[in-house]
Amino acid sequence: MIFQNSNHSWMATMKTIFIVLTLSVMVFLQGCSSIQENISAVLFSLEMKRSDIRVSTVKVNAGDVKYLERKGQGSAVILLHGFSSDKTDWIRFIRYLPENYHVIALDLPGHGDNIENHLSSYDPLSLSHGISDVIDALKLEKFHLAGNSLGGLVSKLYATAHPDRVISLGLFNSAGVTPPVPGDFYDALQKGDNPFDVKTKADWENLKTYALYRQPFIPWPVDNVMAEKHIKNNAFYQKIFQSMTAHQTMTDPEFQVNILENLAMPVLVIWGDKDRILNVSSVDVYSRHIKNLQTLIIKDCGHVPMIEMPEVSAQRYAQFIKRL
Repeated sequence: MIFQNSNHSWMATMKTIFIVLTLSVMVFLQGCSSIQENISAVLFSLEMKRSDIRVSTVKVNAGDVKYLERKGQGSAVILLHGFSSDKTDWIRFIRYLPENYHVIALDLPGHGDNIENHLSSYDPLSLSHGISDVIDALKLEKFHLAGNSLGGLVSKLYATAHPDRVISLGLFNSAGVTPPVPGDFYDALQKGDNPFDVKTKADWENLKTYALYRQPFIPWPVDNVMAEKHIKNNAFYQKIFQSMTAHQTMTDPEFQVNILENLAMPVLVIWGDKDRILNVSSVDVYSRHIKNLQTLIIKDCGHVPMIEMPEVSAQRYAQFIKRL
């Protein structure tokens, strides 16, 4: 009995020491951004390995461009992320695509690993020209193209300019259509509050409530690094935001409809029904103006289906392109 009590006491003491040490390390790491960045890089590397993804580089006139790639003998699939994000949005989505597809995830100009040029234009049309340069450098003649949010709008612009090269178009909560029901993000802007204006960690947490209905597990070093990146790049992101929201593709409903009506290839629209940034009523506009269209509204999902529900959205997208 004495031995058992002593052993129990010893175990409790060791457990307490372990907890104290763990908390001490976490507190220490909270203040060391370089350590958090290293941990974040390792975690992303492990995620990419699970999805059989590697980082590749291609040369364009503006310099070297890094992209994510999963080799495959079948058709090529190009993926574009949304505003203020980067190519890593697609890592888990790619994991659930059939292995035969050659998948490439690109950074939009001014995003991710691409340089920030304060003298360049970053409106949606300029972004599509930048993506076009990368695709030309990759020497891809025909491919499936898909994009989320701003990446969806850039995809539409590229597809209308190069209909002979785009086999199909996948639009995930795509920008470039004025929703019949404005939604929470529009209401915030009308009150002078831009959720994308991230100056503090609290702003970052607020932005996540707009972008994500299902909050996926994000390890704290990764979340901190992402928050710090947005805060650090906020002034530049606001430059892009102003160029984006002032452009005709975002302000003129007739021009937006004209783009939709000129999409000759098969189109799949995927939308989360709880999107607070671009209301799900946008799907009605696509349905009225695209002839060769399929739609999928995902229940209890927000603005980024490939992050919140990667398996569901990838499987549905794979079914779509397989038929082609």
